[in-house]
Amino acid sequence: MERAAGTGSGGDDDELVLPPASFQDGLPSSRSYPSCIGGGSAAAASASLERELLYRAELHQQQLGGGGGVERRKRRAMKNRESAERSRARKQAYLQELEQEVRLLRAENAALRHQCHQTLCAHRSELTMAKAAAAAAAAAAAAKKPTSSATF
Repeated sequence: MERAAGTGSGGDDDELVLPPASFQDGLPSSRSYPSCIGGGSAAAASASLERELLYRAELHQQQLGGGGGVERRKRRAMKNRESAERSRARKQAYLQELEQEVRLLRAENAALRHQCHQTLCAHRSELTMAKAAAAAAAAAAAAKKPTSSATF
């Protein structure tokens, strides 16, 4: 292993330790270096070296991560499936709860309609009886009224 450029040997725990430049995933590197390293400007060479160090650090981090992106994608896909399954279960439970509430409200509505119909029929029959009683009373009052048949 080689140490990143600019790191001292102070024994710091936060030092970045990079794999050798000639190996990539355990195999010799077939990566070509930019032409600016061989004889370009110092700024271009520095930028190229910085990119190479960042690439090596990422590669090393993937190797430490245990399988790199493939395992991470598999875990993420599995978590996503589980989350989708939980979401579908919540949705189904919610829909069942709403359907139960609809059934209860429909039953309550039917009971209230029946009660209103019963009350209306009772009031109608009371009114009919009261009307008949009033008509009978009027007829009785008219029958008691004396009528004169004399001519003047």
